[in-house]
Amino acid sequence: MKSFALIGRPNVGKSSLYNALLGYRRTIVLDRPGTTLDLVREKVRWASLMLLDSQGIFDEGDAEALKEIISAADVFLFVVDAQSGMTPFDKWLHQEIVKNKKPTLLVINKCENDNVSRTEDFAELGIEEVVEVSAAHRRGLDVLKEWCCKQAGVSLETSQDESQKPIQLALIGRPNAGKSTLMNKLCRKRVSRVSATPHTTRDPVSFEIEVGGKTVRLMDTAGIRRPRSRKESLEQFSIHASTRALKEADVVFLLINCSEAITDQDMRLLSLLEREKKPTVILLNFWDKLSGEQRRQFVKDSDFARYLKQFKTQPMSAKTGWNVDRLMPWVVKLYDQGQKRIKTSDLNRFVKDVISRNPPPAAGNGNFNILYASQVRTSPPTFIFFMNRKGNLPESYQRYLENQIKNRLGFKSQPIRLRFRAGEEKR
Repeated sequence: MKSFALIGRPNVGKSSLYNALLGYRRTIVLDRPGTTLDLVREKVRWASLMLLDSQGIFDEGDAEALKEIISAADVFLFVVDAQSGMTPFDKWLHQEIVKNKKPTLLVINKCENDNVSRTEDFAELGIEEVVEVSAAHRRGLDVLKEWCCKQAGVSLETSQDESQKPIQLALIGRPNAGKSTLMNKLCRKRVSRVSATPHTTRDPVSFEIEVGGKTVRLMDTAGIRRPRSRKESLEQFSIHASTRALKEADVVFLLINCSEAITDQDMRLLSLLEREKKPTVILLNFWDKLSGEQRRQFVKDSDFARYLKQFKTQPMSAKTGWNVDRLMPWVVKLYDQGQKRIKTSDLNRFVKDVISRNPPPAAGNGNFNILYASQVRTSPPTFIFFMNRKGNLPESYQRYLENQIKNRLGFKSQPIRLRFRAGEEKR
């Protein structure tokens, strides 16, 4: 699959154009140079090709970043700004690009006026193939897509086969929990920037790897915490992007920094995962730094201990790689569990056996009885139980049913949902 990289100086509209080509907001767009830091990779929906968004190249001091972009791409989309016109740095950047002799398209962005052509303003660059676009107004995108498809040797598609979509894995946690270090370790290369400075990762950084014959798309997200001020717009955008990545994920890795005490933000993230019913592995990072007594004290906290029982937990060290090789098989296992369906006949035989062993308790003027059950969806697996009467089945019995389903029907470590309805609603 060919990779197409958007290259240009800061604030020529690369991220806006990137989002427009994808059809959704994937990267943060702010009128501030240097907003995008990492190299962002994404497969487009309309063709079998990869689109890369890069940081804006400020000057020759960004030579390493430019080298990374150039080596990662097969084709360049050189983006310039129609409103500011040609600049000396556009010329320098083009000279660096042409040294690599890769196909290049000049993309003149911010061409809001249909009646004015800006091609001649950039003619001295000598790039033969040019397209004028307006990312803000979605103008010229079809021509740009067709050119990319021609270069990739693929056809323009309108939809993606659901069976070909990769498993979405989100790495989340508060700032400096070790997400980017783990991302690089799992991908076996540097794809995410690692720094002791909080919020170095802003846009979710993605990378695809093969696990057990399936494609897994890893998403390294910005550290999620409450911004100290509403004015911190960049951090707010980053957190919103991370939260969106979590909601779209099939499986989640939550990193906990065990070298520090559990914080309110860790507990909020655990509560969010519980509410979203996301298949989750809690990764106890820096576990190797703790003594035996410190480990016992760490998991002794009652609130945290409840989540440790609910989710799969794995002690590990992203920095040294200790236990990292155990993580990815869990992604496929949890994903497959989430897609599992139980036949209605098998489910009702199971329910009959469960209630014969432990009948529902009496409440008020009569007994509860389960008449019928059905699995109505996957991801998360959701089961509806039809009752002989209205009212709430005691919570303790609901937990009993949930545990029986998890342990006996192959949903262990998988969040599930149970719904209860009165008998007349069955019809």
